[in-house]
Amino acid sequence: MLISKFNNEDIENAIQEIENRYGFIFPTEYRIFLQKYNGGKTPNTTFHLQGISSDIQAFYGLGKADMNYNISMLENTLLFSDMIDNNLFPIAINSFGDYLLIGLCGDNTGKIYFCYHDMSKNDIELSSSLSAFFSCCRSQKIGHIRTVEERITDMKRLGKGHKITEEKLKCWQKEIDEYSKIKQEKVTFEI
Repeated sequence: MLISKFNNEDIENAIQEIENRYGFIFPTEYRIFLQKYNGGKTPNTTFHLQGISSDIQAFYGLGKADMNYNISMLENTLLFSDMIDNNLFPIAINSFGDYLLIGLCGDNTGKIYFCYHDMSKNDIELSSSLSAFFSCCRSQKIGHIRTVEERITDMKRLGKGHKITEEKLKCWQKEIDEYSKIKQEKVTFEI
């Protein structure tokens, strides 16, 4: 699996702060993952397990991670409280708002679960460990990012030049800026 990691500066303090706040210890593999990557964006990443086919938009980070995918954005929600009460921790999100969770204690320690955002209490076990889950994920490397000019040319060629608006141009530029900053690397558990 490929990931574009988040800022992991001072990550050990962020890990300990979360563990102390909620009274659990992260499973070893997940702790190593946080220390090395602190979550990250995972464009063009998918998996198919236990009848679930999904993309993975990003893995949540802690502390100085991207605010759009920072666990702090979930902490004050009822869903997060329910997850913690059930000894599960949200580790990733897909483009539909569904979650990947990791088990925190007992027989579910380190197991990976899928949780539909609109169907709580129906968590589906996907994998026995984070590394086993990663081995089932498929990522495509980001290739050429089409320029605004290339997109305009294509729209005109398709007879849709009239649909090009200032808003669309700004949206395209934002997407180009975001994707040009992504540096993908293969996830490993070696520190």
